[in-house]
Amino acid sequence: MIISLQLYSIKEEVEKDFDNALGMTKKAGYQGVEFAGYHGKTPDELVEMLAKHGLKAVSSHTPMERLRNSLDEEFNYAKKLGHNMIVCPYLDWKTEEAIIEDAKFLETCAQKAAAEGITIGYHNHAHEFKYFGEKYAMDILFDNMPSVKFEPDVFWIAHADVDPITYLKPFAASGRICAIHAKEISKEGKTNVYIGEGRINFSGLADLCPPSEYYYIAEQEAFTTDYFDGISRCYQGLISQLKK
Repeated sequence: MIISLQLYSIKEEVEKDFDNALGMTKKAGYQGVEFAGYHGKTPDELVEMLAKHGLKAVSSHTPMERLRNSLDEEFNYAKKLGHNMIVCPYLDWKTEEAIIEDAKFLETCAQKAAAEGITIGYHNHAHEFKYFGEKYAMDILFDNMPSVKFEPDVFWIAHADVDPITYLKPFAASGRICAIHAKEISKEGKTNVYIGEGRINFSGLADLCPPSEYYYIAEQEAFTTDYFDGISRCYQGLISQLKK
C-alpha cells in the first residue's frame, strides 16, 4: 500500500525549498507524493530529488488551463516522473451546458492520455454536489466523460452533507476511482482536522476500495501545529484507520 501526500498541503515549504519539503514528507512516513505544480523544476530535477528521498510520484494535479494549453508537456512530466495519473483539481459552472462542455473536453484529454498509458482524473470539492435539475453537477460531469476516472476528496463530499461511502459505492463498483484524497472533517461542524480526529469512516473506505488496488493521498489544509507534526499525524491516523 502506498500512502502519499498531496504537496499542496505544505505549499509554503514547497515554494521555499522543494527538496526540504520532500525530505519532510519522507520523514513523516509517506511513500509517495502528488504534485500541485512543479515550481519551475524540470522533470529531471524532480526525478533526482524524488530518488534522493526515496519517494514515488503517484499523480499530478493539473489545472484546466494547462490541460488545454500544455497537455503534451504534462504527458512528458508524467512519463519522466514515472506516474500515470493526471488529475484536474477544480472546475466550477453556472449552467448544465458548461458542465457538459468541460466534460467533453476532459473526455478528449482522457482518450489522448490513454494512448500514452496515462489516466485523466477529476478531483472534487463541495460545489459539485449542487443540483442542476434532478442531478448533482458531479453526476452530470461523469455521465459525459466515461473515460475519466474519479479522485474523490472525502472531506468535501462530507462537507456537502453527502455520505462518502454511499456516494462512492457505484464508482468503486465500476472501477472509476483512481485514488482517494484522504482528508478529515471535524466530528461537529465542517472544519478540516487531522486524520483520525474527525468523523470520516476511513476503515469503511478501505473495505470499499482495498489499499492493494488504490492509492490513498493525504491532504491537509488546516494546521493547528507545525507542518511536520500535522502531516505526521495525518499519516499515522490514516494508517491506523485503514488497519481497522
